Amino acid sequence: MQSQLTKRGSGRELAVVLHGPHGSPEDMQGVSKALEERSKDIDILAPTLPYGGFFALVRTTPVEQIVREVVEEIDNALANRERRGDGGAYERLILVGYSCGAVIARKIAIVVHGETAGAPFVRDLKGLERTWAGSIERIILLAGMSRGWAPEIARDWFQAAFWTIGSWYCAIVAMLQLPVPTLYAMRQGQPFIVQTRLEWLALTRSDRLAEKRSARAHELSCRGGRFSSCEVLPAILVVQMLGATDDLVSPDDAVDIVADRGDNASFVLIETPDTTHHAAIKVRKPEDDQRRILEDALGGGLEPDAKPLTDICRELNLTDQARFLLLAKSASDSHNDLKKIAIAGIHMADTLPAAPDGRVTDVVFVIHGIRDKGFWTHKIARAVKQQAQRESRVFHSFTRTYGYFAIFPFVVPWVRHWKTCWLMDHYVLMRALYPEAKFSYIGHSNGTYLLARALLHYPAAKFHHVVFVGSVVRCNYPWSMLLPDKSENRPGQVDKILNYVATEDWVVAIFAKAFQTLEALFDIGSAGYDGFDEHRQQRRHPDLHEAKFIVGTHKAGIREAHWNDIARFIVKGRPPTNDAPRDAPPEWQAVQPRLLRVTSFGSPALLVVWAILGALFISSLAAIAWAAWLPLLYCVAVYLFVTRF
Repeated sequence: MQSQLTKRGSGRELAVVLHGPHGSPEDMQGVSKALEERSKDIDILAPTLPYGGFFALVRTTPVEQIVREVVEEIDNALANRERRGDGGAYERLILVGYSCGAVIARKIAIVVHGETAGAPFVRDLKGLERTWAGSIERIILLAGMSRGWAPEIARDWFQAAFWTIGSWYCAIVAMLQLPVPTLYAMRQGQPFIVQTRLEWLALTRSDRLAEKRSARAHELSCRGGRFSSCEVLPAILVVQMLGATDDLVSPDDAVDIVADRGDNASFVLIETPDTTHHAAIKVRKPEDDQRRILEDALGGGLEPDAKPLTDICRELNLTDQARFLLLAKSASDSHNDLKKIAIAGIHMADTLPAAPDGRVTDVVFVIHGIRDKGFWTHKIARAVKQQAQRESRVFHSFTRTYGYFAIFPFVVPWVRHWKTCWLMDHYVLMRALYPEAKFSYIGHSNGTYLLARALLHYPAAKFHHVVFVGSVVRCNYPWSMLLPDKSENRPGQVDKILNYVATEDWVVAIFAKAFQTLEALFDIGSAGYDGFDEHRQQRRHPDLHEAKFIVGTHKAGIREAHWNDIARFIVKGRPPTNDAPRDAPPEWQAVQPRLLRVTSFGSPALLVVWAILGALFISSLAAIAWAAWLPLLYCVAVYLFVTRF
């Protein structure tokens, strides 16, 4: 990775400037000039990131590698500073990122502070803890995609279509196990985005920030010389600069208020007038008279008859100069001074979440499956709350729906993956709102898959008690890697798991099991009918439980007869009395119908027959679509068959 380092004055401070997609350090020169207003002694480090340039969309450098390389560039800059021979060092660091670069800037601040118990890092980002983390004073996010991009938040049809096509392309590439474009990691709900938000929450709620600052101040004071009076920095100040007319990022997604509610974090939102997403870095230094006009406008913003800054910029054509001045203030002014020109917290968005509630002891997710309206989730959640009330515990439930999910979309791997992204995006919200709570989970059908995939790809996700009903998770799912291991003093991501196994769940026995044989392409299976392999092992994990057998089909486990058992396990961790021991007799031979077992064994062949029949149905409709009005009916029939069946 190449970097441009601009040295100025005595070099007591360092600003790291990260450009956005298709960009380069040259595009950020105006931003660098605004940062120079902070001090004559500030140096500017501008790395060239791999996703820049014309071919940004097809660059496949892992974003974790980019983070690691930028940290190494900062290491080199600090080492070069100390080799200047004047005994000095960078006392303060500022991280500035534009668009996707803003996410990387925040991630850098996280990883150099080190891993916290509340949010473990992915393997590729371990070992990046640095002593200079305590010198980071603030992070400036220019049109930052803190929650990532998604087709649903695009403001025009072209951008939505472009992001949709890009999402499908990246998902197919990932399924084929080929290198995925870098920018796909920035999609809303993807592991990199969710992990960053969870890690930031854990960092701001820990004592790590204060410890690093104190240690860095002590290190600098021990050097002696003219920098021996370096004081302990306050908590990291996050400044989000959002364009008033940003056409790519919504206010909720850019601000990410949820991830900036930590008690130890400071946050301000500054809106730049008449600014789109791409114009956020178009800044121009104002002349002296222009600066006075803009300063007066900012200072008189609360006066009754004051003219808004937006009007002044439009009338005098000072928009670029206003951006420059606001950016310079964001880099230089104190938190209290910035509050005077920032958007008030209650005015940031209409969808502001409630304040964090430390009284809630537990949160339970109840997530439905395929071809399911999900109304039962509220009733099971109520049973859990009633059970918790007897134990004097306060439960909050999450029963939102990701919409009707037909069989055909369920078969498409990346569509299932996007539903997992939906789940984890809301998981961050719940973690932010209920900081003292333990999290449990009840999933049916596709709801079981969402959590199973999340546990493997989001190491910061942790759950207390988990119940699977009608599970479409693979039988060889590695629970031993996720459950606690007392011999290694490893807490695990899940404390206890209960899997309900049904007698006549033909959906899982035939449909899901057929795809289980295609392990290279599909990550679904028949644990809701066959049980988990690890449960049958000689030394199975003591916290892996299975209820064998509940009588009924795919929805047997979510019937009212089992609500109290499920609630009891979620609240107390007590499995039902029919939790089968490993050495129990093969009762499935007598309980599960023989015809279904035989059919389940031949499910791959039935899958081929089913696919042929579906193709014949669609082709037969096409064959009779000869009249002018029939093609329309044909399209409607195919759409309903694919999306509602």
